[in-house]
Amino acid sequence: MSAASASKPVTIDRIERSLDRLAQIMVASGAEGRAYLPIYERLESELEAMHDTDDKMSRIYARVRRSKDRTAARSS
Repeated sequence: MSAASASKPVTIDRIERSLDRLAQIMVASGAEGRAYLPIYERLESELEAMHDTDDKMSRIYARVRRSKDRTAARSS
């Protein structure tokens, strides 16, 4: 792995593209493609965790907006 690729941030898009490519490799490999299953499962797990984090952060931002709206309504 080059230093340039190691410094790229892990993003949902990069994981999605990696899953797509890995799936192609697995299918092209026939029965031997099953050997890649642990890697595929790990990528899926990481993707789910990133989606969960994004969902939680969205809820946090929404909570702050609601809190500010309530505070502003009480002040008026």
